[in-house]
Amino acid sequence: MEKLEQLKYLEGFKLLEVKQFEDKYKNRPDFTNKCYKLLFFILREGLLRTIKKITQLNKYKFRFLTLLVIEANNKKYLNISVQTQKDPESFVIKNEFFPYKEINYNEISDNLEYYLSNFNQFTGDINYRIFNIDTSNPIELKAKKVPLPAQFHNGLFIYGLGHYVKMYIIQHFSKFNKIACVDYKASLSESFKINYNFHYAYLIPEYSYNAIKNVKYPYAIIATYHSDHAVIAADIYKANPNSVIFIEKPPVVTLDDLKILLTLYKKGANIDIGFNRRHIKFNKYVEKIVKNKILIITCSVKEVVINDNHWYLWKNQGTRITGNLVHWIDLANFWIKSKPLEINLLYSKKNPGTQSLAVIYENGSILNITASDKGSELRGVQEKIEIRFDNETIFIDDYLKMVHIRKNGRCLTKRRIVRDKGHDRMYKNFINIIKNKNKSRYKAVDLINTSVVIYYAAKMFADNIKNLNVEKEIDKYYKMIQK
Repeated sequence: MEKLEQLKYLEGFKLLEVKQFEDKYKNRPDFTNKCYKLLFFILREGLLRTIKKITQLNKYKFRFLTLLVIEANNKKYLNISVQTQKDPESFVIKNEFFPYKEINYNEISDNLEYYLSNFNQFTGDINYRIFNIDTSNPIELKAKKVPLPAQFHNGLFIYGLGHYVKMYIIQHFSKFNKIACVDYKASLSESFKINYNFHYAYLIPEYSYNAIKNVKYPYAIIATYHSDHAVIAADIYKANPNSVIFIEKPPVVTLDDLKILLTLYKKGANIDIGFNRRHIKFNKYVEKIVKNKILIITCSVKEVVINDNHWYLWKNQGTRITGNLVHWIDLANFWIKSKPLEINLLYSKKNPGTQSLAVIYENGSILNITASDKGSELRGVQEKIEIRFDNETIFIDDYLKMVHIRKNGRCLTKRRIVRDKGHDRMYKNFINIIKNKNKSRYKAVDLINTSVVIYYAAKMFADNIKNLNVEKEIDKYYKMIQK
């Protein structure tokens, strides 16, 4: 997680110039068959959720390659960043300013995408060398103290305020005291505060930690960039060990993230992890039926199409394996409850968005996942799952239908009109954890099994490795929680 500051809270400088180059972009390509797609989601996800989905989606987003020229200590300095806002007070930047040099603005305008790809303070990609700027003597400005917030007995903090939070999370907390919402986008953070009655809105997670300290029993939901999840959780716990912390998937991107969270587990932190598929009724039924069985699980997943500039593809977010396939790897671990031993990965260099992943487990179980963005976009993410064990088979068809073929040949069939992905029950469960009615079922062993497989699968994808044994690596983390 990059150390960032809001320009508003820096001092000891005079702002001389702000130059921004605007880029309108999309994370995802346009939908086809829009009318049919709308009809499907109304039928399968309900009218209210479909309306939310439409109203919350922004057709276009804006990025600004932003050059700040300041004067400090009677010298001119330069800072370059990517912003989503125009108000300098709201700029979120890395607190590094370099000796000023004249910049060819026409060159930037003509090659904007190239320069944008080299300046992203949220990933650490800040390449001043392409401007031939001397980076040997940067200065760092002094940061002001953020105003101290009021004290509360309990209340909600949300980190990351994107589409997912508005679709699946915030409605469950309408009756809760809502203290602070945090997002790097100023307009989003402020509008979220007003629309959902939060006391405070912040742009940077660190600015909220004094508020965490001032609450006797805080509860926090982390739904930020994936690379921030573990670090924010650790900071929240450090600020107030009474915090109840919910981390949306994936809980980790790196093995350092895993060590951070395992340390919190050992300290007794109250943490739950947001894998919504564990809360689907069909999947909970499977968990009971397959207990202590050797399973052969096959998942066929149609993923949504995203553009190359989507933040899932930033180098510090892992890969789409980290952001998407993690769902079905964790679901398999939920059912199998055995140590993963070996990973096999296949993908086409001509079509890296399609992967075939296999995991072999200590108890003899095997997981196979084929995931691709190829196929009809009409139904969004689609998944078909087959679970075979002993003389029985269970089929799950996109969570609209489940068929259990029993030993005697009889079929148990369950159907749903509305497609259930488990989000609502997941957050109702978290509310029960807050109220001390439930405890998190997501254990440190679950965290290790899923995180190690995801980390190494993503590494295999990046390094073109086809096969990897992870048993020793998993054993290392098992020992960490046993000490």
